[in-house]
Amino acid sequence: MLKRNLSLFKIDCFLCGFWPLSAVAIIYFALITKSYTTAMLVFSVLNIMQSISELPAGIISDKLGRKLTLISGTTAIFIGYLLWAISGHIDNITFLFLGSLFVGFGNASLSGTDNAIIYETLEDLSSEHDFDCTYSANKSFEQLGFCLSAALAALAYYYGNISVLAWLSVVPALLRIVVVSLIIEPTRNIRSKETPWNHFIKSWMIIWHKPKLFKLAAITSIHHSLNAANWRFIGAYYQTLISPWMINIVRVFQEFMGFIGFCTIKFVRKFQSLQLLFASISLNAFIKLIGLALNTAITPFIMASSTIMYGISLTVENTLLQQQFTDRQRATLGSVISLLGNIMCLIVFTLTGIIADIYSPYAAISIIIVARLIIGMIYPFVLKKK
Repeated sequence: MLKRNLSLFKIDCFLCGFWPLSAVAIIYFALITKSYTTAMLVFSVLNIMQSISELPAGIISDKLGRKLTLISGTTAIFIGYLLWAISGHIDNITFLFLGSLFVGFGNASLSGTDNAIIYETLEDLSSEHDFDCTYSANKSFEQLGFCLSAALAALAYYYGNISVLAWLSVVPALLRIVVVSLIIEPTRNIRSKETPWNHFIKSWMIIWHKPKLFKLAAITSIHHSLNAANWRFIGAYYQTLISPWMINIVRVFQEFMGFIGFCTIKFVRKFQSLQLLFASISLNAFIKLIGLALNTAITPFIMASSTIMYGISLTVENTLLQQQFTDRQRATLGSVISLLGNIMCLIVFTLTGIIADIYSPYAAISIIIVARLIIGMIYPFVLKKK
């Protein structure tokens, strides 16, 4: 029976990726707020709420169970997407920020818990050594969801308007609640009897006293914030080069390349982890820089092709983290690291919006990509020592 979790994980990942508004969310928010800075502030509020909720959600997951946490998280995301759709319909900024609070809480509930329940399910099946392949397979379905939703979004945007995409995004969010409610709780989820405060302190101490985990947590948090800023804001840059409806065509190509990237994990896993991280992150940034240098209508497609490297880097990062986590604090440790990443996101998101308003979206994206290239270059040097 537990094996059905593996199929449900894939379905949930597909529905998670099936978010038609994703490619043009920054444009949708800017139309309502009339400012890139305020539009990026919507994402900042989302990350503030996610940061506040990360640790409580991780502790709840470790103490009360993965399934309950997943259900509460997907329900919150559904409510948030619904409020975003209503916000565009009535042109109300308040609903936009209120929706961000719900989505932020939902993301926090899923953060750490999703990877923890995958790892524990594999442990129950005595297949934890296949975490990287299982993780990449799940993520490939998420990329497929992004790809198909972007294709649908292109049609809806061309024949309708951007508000239609916000309403279409509500449907898969509702279906996710049904899917996660069918998941079976793994027996390896050992629920600690210690107090939440002690559980929290012990999680921090584990990170502090494990040098490799500490360094991995720090650099992964920085990389996460740069990835998130690029993903959230790239549509604003693309809009300066191509028509808004074409952005979804680019996103179809981008997510298909991401799908291929995750599918290659079983072929490249034989290489050393740090070598894969260095190569995948650096190549991703280098390809994007080539597109920026051209700065023409072909640029979005060149930059989108770099996503084939994203699947490799993300899988290696998460596999390294799961190998360093303990069973009793697995979700909380994931939430602690996600918290660090969200704190960095608050800074990076705000700076991105300010730079775009003062200079241009081109300048903002250029800085993000150069920073990611630097991360790729220093990753192996930071982690090579035990």
